[in-house]
Amino acid sequence: MKITKKLRSEEGCPWDRKQNFESLKLHIIEESYEVLEAIDSKDYQNLKEEIGDLLLQILFVSNIAEEKTLFTLEDAVNDLSEKLIRRHPHVFGDKVARDSEEAKYIWNQEKIKEGKIHKKEFLKSSPSLIRAIDISKAFAKSGLEWDSSEKVLQVLLDEIKEFKEAVEKKDKPLIEEEIGDILFTVANLCRKKDINPEIALNKSSDKFLKRATLFIDLRKKFIDLSDEEIWKKAKLILEKSP
Repeated sequence: MKITKKLRSEEGCPWDRKQNFESLKLHIIEESYEVLEAIDSKDYQNLKEEIGDLLLQILFVSNIAEEKTLFTLEDAVNDLSEKLIRRHPHVFGDKVARDSEEAKYIWNQEKIKEGKIHKKEFLKSSPSLIRAIDISKAFAKSGLEWDSSEKVLQVLLDEIKEFKEAVEKKDKPLIEEEIGDILFTVANLCRKKDINPEIALNKSSDKFLKRATLFIDLRKKFIDLSDEEIWKKAKLILEKSP
C-alpha cells in the first residue's frame, strides 16, 4: 500500500497518477482473466504473479477512494470480515450446514436479509452471458423454466431460423435482436448443462487461435493445397499434439 501511494504521489509516476476508477475497469477485467488463464493452464508460479497483479488493481482503487475520502482499504477489509461472519452463521453462529448446498442456501438467506440479493444480481457490469444465466436462473424458480436441455436446443434452432429471416429482410436492429435471443438461449443451454459460458468460449477462442496460427504457417509451405485442406491439416496436427 505504501508503494502504490508513493506511485500516485506528486513525486510518483505520471501514468499511475493519471489513473481513475473508470480507467482501471479494463485493467481489473484483464488481470482477472489472466488469473483464470493461469489456473486453467495449471501454471501456479504464474498464478502467484497474476493474483499479485490483480491485487495491485484493488490497491489502486482503494487509494483513489481514500484520496476522494470515500473509504479506505481498511474500511473495505473490515466490511468484508463482518460480512463473512454474518453470512456464515453455520460457522460463527448456531446454524448447521450439512453440505455445500445447505451452506449456499444459508449464505443466500443472509443476503436476502441484507436486501442485497436483488440489488446486485442482474448488474449490467457482469459478463453478459453470466448475467443471462443469473436472470434465467432466478426466474426459473418462479416457474419460467424449460423441462429439459433438449427443449432449450429446439428453442435455439427456432431462434436461428428467426435470425435467418431477419438477415433476409436486411433489418439490422432485428438482426441484432435475434442474435441476442440466440446468445440468451445458448446461455440457458449452458445453465442446463452446468457449463460456464465464459470459460467455454475462451477455450474455443484459444483453440481457434492455435489452429489459425498454424494455418497461416502451413499455407506458406503447402501452396498447392486449398485453404480448406490446409485448415483440416492444421486441425489434424493439433489433435495429435500432446
